[in-house]
Amino acid sequence: MFNAIHLNSIGYVFEFGPKEVVSTRKHSGSSKNWNAAHRYGTETSGNRWTSGGLTLATQLWEPRSLSLETNDWQQVGPVMEGLAVNGGWAYSSWYRSAAASDQLKGNIVAFNMKKLNKYQAQYLSPRSYLYKKLSFGKFKSYSQNVKVSPYMRLGHGQSLGASSKYIYVLANENKLPVGASNGFYSEENLQLKKSDLTINKVWSIRVDVGSSGRYFYNAAFAGDNTMYGVFHNAAFGRYEFWRLNLVNNRWQVSQVTATQSHFVKQQAGSSPVQGFSVSGSNMYLAFNNLIFKLQTDGTYQKTWKHVSNREIEGLASDGSQLYAQLAQRGEILSGRWQKAEK
Repeated sequence: MFNAIHLNSIGYVFEFGPKEVVSTRKHSGSSKNWNAAHRYGTETSGNRWTSGGLTLATQLWEPRSLSLETNDWQQVGPVMEGLAVNGGWAYSSWYRSAAASDQLKGNIVAFNMKKLNKYQAQYLSPRSYLYKKLSFGKFKSYSQNVKVSPYMRLGHGQSLGASSKYIYVLANENKLPVGASNGFYSEENLQLKKSDLTINKVWSIRVDVGSSGRYFYNAAFAGDNTMYGVFHNAAFGRYEFWRLNLVNNRWQVSQVTATQSHFVKQQAGSSPVQGFSVSGSNMYLAFNNLIFKLQTDGTYQKTWKHVSNREIEGLASDGSQLYAQLAQRGEILSGRWQKAEK
């Protein structure tokens, strides 16, 4: 199903956002043992960061990989890009290398976080020094609570969502040709079955606005019929949030809001959105070590700065719970925002 949405004129709802924040300089580090000196070994302690009433703590340390490495396209991991959470299951997009994520193809990996020990899940990685770390019974139990999709086109992998039945992926390209970010490019919207992570439906969408277009580098899903796309309109100094609803098997624009701010000081294109999530009437945007909270009408609410010195690679929300995934090693954090800290 192909949707070409043409909008010659559309009314925006504008809200004023925060002053630009300088992103933490150090954001490409790694966890304690994620280096060659430690043979990319397992982590044995958790993390905990607090900012503005939001404490994020380790929910799950992810395995380095879930297949034999150096096995070309059959390799699963170790680069994670996106995150969705629903009903205790975490869904993440995995690539065999950073370069592979730019090639837009990888796997969705699902973890039943309720059934996995936050540390022992790392032992599922097929590396010799991890052998015999799990009993066969524990290995069997864990294997039943981890799923891997077929190798497929996922785009850059940071536009994920999960409902009670399906996983959604907006398969977009994060490195379009220079000057083409406003071009009339189409994106693939995938619906995957949660039972086996195979494709159930595919839509192709494109949003045209007069003489320009809107290409979404990040998107979030709220249930089965609503998608939010983020567009950084640098020329006008704003972030646009486009809501699309699924009507008669076609994705149609139903609302457009904009927040007048760059949020993060843009440094030669090195300050991209690295996570986007929607839950209820709230939206969350992540940039490196920064998370911004907004209402779905674009109203700015809060800034959190968790200095982990590692990049956020994916953001998710499930009810009142917020989740963030950190890179190197893959680590899923969770927490709830409290109005006041004790």
